[in-house]
Amino acid sequence: MRKRSTFRAVLTTALVVLLAAVVVGAASAGDGDHKKGDGGKQSTETHATATTAASTAAATMTTVASGLDNPRDLAFGPDGKLYLAQAGHGGPFCLPGGHEGGGDTCVGFTSSIGWIDQSSGTVHNVVDDFVSVADSHGFGATGLDGVSVAPNGTVYGIETGSSRSTPPGLPFPEWAINKANSQFGRLISVSGGATSTDANVGDFDFDWTLDHQSLVPDQFPDANPYGVLALPNERWVVDAGANTLDRVRPDGSIQVVAFFPNPAASDAVPTCVEQGPDGALYIGELTGGGNPPGSSVVWRWTAASGLHEWATGLTAVTGCGFGADGQFYAVEFSKLGLDNAAPGTGALVRVLPGSTSPTTIVDDLNFPGGFAGGSDGSLYFSNWSIAPAASGLGSVERVTLP
Repeated sequence: MRKRSTFRAVLTTALVVLLAAVVVGAASAGDGDHKKGDGGKQSTETHATATTAASTAAATMTTVASGLDNPRDLAFGPDGKLYLAQAGHGGPFCLPGGHEGGGDTCVGFTSSIGWIDQSSGTVHNVVDDFVSVADSHGFGATGLDGVSVAPNGTVYGIETGSSRSTPPGLPFPEWAINKANSQFGRLISVSGGATSTDANVGDFDFDWTLDHQSLVPDQFPDANPYGVLALPNERWVVDAGANTLDRVRPDGSIQVVAFFPNPAASDAVPTCVEQGPDGALYIGELTGGGNPPGSSVVWRWTAASGLHEWATGLTAVTGCGFGADGQFYAVEFSKLGLDNAAPGTGALVRVLPGSTSPTTIVDDLNFPGGFAGGSDGSLYFSNWSIAPAASGLGSVERVTLP
């Protein structure tokens, strides 16, 4: 997911919490009675409280797919299918002591993009066998983290990292290193069953940060392409390592159009990008470790006006977008901020233009990730977007507003 020097350390801390039996309690009692799934549909519905300044109303939350593998971004296609990026769980090639906190860093090809049959909860693969990096438990993985579907039905995915940051002398098979390096940081497209590489965003952004180290001197150079938006004539990528908004043209050329300014501590860490009803781009940010709750911003960008704050007071945003009602929604990884992230502290919120704090729609969530708004007014998010591979806790939830 995020910068090795910030978010990766938070994932390690959260893993300790999970392995201290929090997962057992949450899996057996909470979160809609999730089961370690085989892709079968979960029929359990729960009711969550949505509180506004004036009233309290119940929203219904239903599990539409479970047993997922670090589920991240969500996107609807023009065919009405709900697409899902799964970051995977690393793999068999491990570097001892290479993970933050002293654990192993393990690489494999377990990341994928699929679509969810909401009648059965089955996930049908669109593309798989993509590189994933995690710890030895398959926890805190990064891989194909972002997904978007163009109006013509072409499915786009964005892969983490950059081949520029692959350390030399890894004790892995040469074929695995070459395969990983050919996938790191790539913007891919899938059309008619064929997968293509459209641009090497990761290497481009790594080189850009190498030339702009003064912007975040303690963490640059870095690259972690994370969110993608596919529009008819261009693709947009937010890089959670370079802290940039990138335009990818049809010929594969890349342009950095905006750099997200640093908050009080660490850096911005943009994670999601969507186009609003007004044609502008809206970007949510996680913010790096050390920032208190309320430090995250929603940014608005247009070619004419550039980058401007649109709303403030959010916390650790990992997914965002617009609902059928034209309202902007975001998922907050933890309302306590990254440094105190724990299961049961995430939220789905509504964000009004110019607001200084969001309105909670559903809370008590477990490390929520991506977001998508359905045409029928339902809201979707991925839950347990980070979890050990063996837990089977990852799910996609549908929220029906009253």
